[in-house]
Amino acid sequence: MTDIDIRPMSENDITQAAAIHRRFIETGLIDKAEYSIEDLFAAFIKRSPRTCIIAKEDGIVVGFIVGDIKEWSYGVERTGWIEIVGVSPEHMGKGIGKALGEALLGYFREEGIKEVYTSVRWDSGDLIEFFKSIGFDKSGFINLIYE
Repeated sequence: MTDIDIRPMSENDITQAAAIHRRFIETGLIDKAEYSIEDLFAAFIKRSPRTCIIAKEDGIVVGFIVGDIKEWSYGVERTGWIEIVGVSPEHMGKGIGKALGEALLGYFREEGIKEVYTSVRWDSGDLIEFFKSIGFDKSGFINLIYE
């Protein structure tokens, strides 16, 4: 990995992180959203600033991970959640996502959190492999949907 700075996301980083996120959003989904990704990032930073982490190279955001700590959700006492992760395609395969994931998992450990969850589409093989590379496995939860 090149000289990458891993640190908490600030308000000044939101625009660049949102641009990375938009590169992966399904076409048409952005138009249907009732919020902006910038607003979502700002809300996460306000609620839990140490769970919003970016990777910068030469002053440019090249990746991000956003997590959350939930109390008594889904029948478990206190858990960490990885909500969103993204690395610019030009920087994939360089260990940036893994460094971001490990930084967030390290913070969760500092907070005494023993279980961390995320949700991934079953057909997102690359994302599933990423999460496996940082230690994730299947959980006891089943995702359900109501439309």
